[in-house]
Order: sequence, then C-alpha cells, then structure tokens
Amino acid sequence: MYGKSKLTGSLIEGDQLNLSAELRTPSGYLGLGRNNWLVVGFQTRMRGFVQGSGVPSVISQVYTDRLDYGLNKPESGSFKDFVVNQHSFFETGVTFAAMPVRLEGIARLKVGATLKRLSGARNVFLNIKSANYQLRPLNKDEYVLDLSNVNYEYGYTQPVQSFSLGSLFSSAYGSGAAVDLGATLELGQIQDHAQYRANYIIRIGAALTDVGKITYPKGGKVYAGTVNKLTFNQARIIDIGNNSSQNLETTFGKSDPKEYSYETHLPSMLNMDADVQFAKSFFVNATWMKPANSGKLPSYLYQPEVFSLTPRFEGEDVEFTLPISWIKGNDNPTIGFSVRFGPAYIGFSNFGALASRSVQPRGSLAYFGIQLWKLNEKALTKRKK
Repeated sequence: MYGKSKLTGSLIEGDQLNLSAELRTPSGYLGLGRNNWLVVGFQTRMRGFVQGSGVPSVISQVYTDRLDYGLNKPESGSFKDFVVNQHSFFETGVTFAAMPVRLEGIARLKVGATLKRLSGARNVFLNIKSANYQLRPLNKDEYVLDLSNVNYEYGYTQPVQSFSLGSLFSSAYGSGAAVDLGATLELGQIQDHAQYRANYIIRIGAALTDVGKITYPKGGKVYAGTVNKLTFNQARIIDIGNNSSQNLETTFGKSDPKEYSYETHLPSMLNMDADVQFAKSFFVNATWMKPANSGKLPSYLYQPEVFSLTPRFEGEDVEFTLPISWIKGNDNPTIGFSVRFGPAYIGFSNFGALASRSVQPRGSLAYFGIQLWKLNEKALTKRKK
C-alpha cells in the first residue's frame, strides 16, 4: 500500500481515509425453469479495507509526498483522535433469485438474496489520542517526522499467521455471517426492440447489502500508554505498513495489555436505483447509496454516501456509459466512462484522476474484459426455433 507506487489513494478528502480492495475468486450461477425464473449460484471473494478518521494534515502530507523525495516543508503542531485500521476477510455466498411476476410487456418483478459466510483474516488498528509533531529536514532530500507526548492505543485480533484454504473454516480466525437483499421492478417495454437486450420503460430497484459482522476468538491484544518521543523516517513508515502488528509492538511497546474485544461490522449500505429508457437503447440511470449502520472505527467499516447519474447507450455492437458520481466529502464530482465494441469492453470509474494530478479524489477503478455474448445468442436462437 505504501511503496514507490501509490495506485489508489483516498476516496474521501479532508480528514477521512477510505481505501478498499477486492479479489474476485471463483463464482457461478445457474438459471432454472422457463425464462430462468429461478437462479441459484455461489460467489467467493477476498475483501480488504484500510480506513481512518481524524487524519491530521501532516500525516496526509507524509503519505502523499513521502519523506525521501524532498517535497516536504518544515512544520510543527499537534493533533488528537487520529484512528486508522485495517480489515481483511474472505466471503463465501450462496445466492437465490426469482422472478415471481412476469406480465409480458407490462411488468417484471425480480427478487433475490445472498447468504454469506465470513472468514475474518485480521483486524488491526491504531488510535493516537493526542500527540505533538515536528516535520524537520535531515538533508535536501530527506525529512523525518518527530512525535512527542504521544498518548496511544493499538490492537490486533491475531499476529500474522500462515493462511490456507483450511483457514477459512478454522476457529483460530474470525467468523461471522451477512446477508444481501434486493428487488427490482421493470415496467413497460418498447416495441420492435432488439431481442434479449434490456427492454423496459423504467426499472426501479432497492437493495440492502452487507448486513452482518465478524466475531474474533480470544487471543488478540490491545495495548495503551504514552511515549515521550518517536522519530519516523520513510523506511520506518514502510515497515509499519508491511507488518503492522509486529512493528506497532516495536514502535509503541506492549504496556497495559488487554484482550481484544472489538467486532467487525460490515459496511451496510442502502442502495436505491432508477433506470429510465428515454429512447430506443438510450437510458439514464440514477443510483443513490447511503450507509445503513453507524458506529466508530475500529468496530465499524463504512463506505461514503454516493449519488451517481449515468447516461447509457446500448447498441448491438457498441455500448457507451458516462457515470458522474458525487461522493460525500468531496468537493467535485468524479467522471468515468466505459465503452464496448463487439465483445470487448473497458472502463474507468474516475478517468479524470488518471489524466491529471489536480483531479481529486486520486482513486479510480479500472476494468476490461471480453463477453462471450455470441455463444449465448446462438443458444437462445436455437432454443426459440
């Protein structure tokens, strides 16, 4: 996360930090019955979060400019209530979806649920309750960050351990459950529309996602105390990032130990969606996502409130979208795009951040792939005949 290349950056400006990563692992779905009125499937993925609150400006500067590029300026001051934490867990889900109402040309109602088993890898946090700081130069290229009168607390669910497939169901790691619930209603259709493509006048959807938590077994530790002075150079900051639990112990010590008693509550979100077809193959989508739980780090993961407006054109051989998103905490909207030619597609959630360093936030999702849609069309045509 903190090397020569910083690929993501913060999704929220100011004193909030919100980084996330996701690794998709094997998943599959199977449609059953006429018009696939019932769908069953499974999905697996690894998820990771690094989040912070009360991030002082000097920490943001050190993260952005590093301490070994000569980009810093001397400064001093104090801060308090700085919390940063990291969560990682594996998710195994079983999905059931159905279309209980299908009135051709009038309405389609689709409902679904995903039940998820959570395997917590680790939760580690640092809370600097108060500290004084001084950013000073060593030479023309290197700076150091001095912290004094540091009042701290840090903890972790378990030290770094080897992890294997069997660890997903081991009692040595955290475990929990969660659920996603959702429904969509499609109304109307356009005559002479391309077959097997989205065809409705309006689609309205609602979902509640990531409702659940992870509980960790005994064995984790929480330490609290005070330190007169700490000095950080670039190498020491990287060491903390590479092995946080061990290097937090080395940096702050192991005074006043207590049992780790925190749980990880997932970032529950309420999702509202409306998709309107204004002309043949031309849609405008509006999506609103709002946090559905409340709490403080390190117990609660969270995602920012987002509103997105996305014009979209769906043709047989070409498709284009232009998502514009307003993320709570950001001063400016983020603009992305995606394009498909035949079976190949590519897209970015925040293209401006890739084109200019001045665009905030400096994060963007990028994706590309090939859709085997021709195979599906041949199967559907054969079935119809």
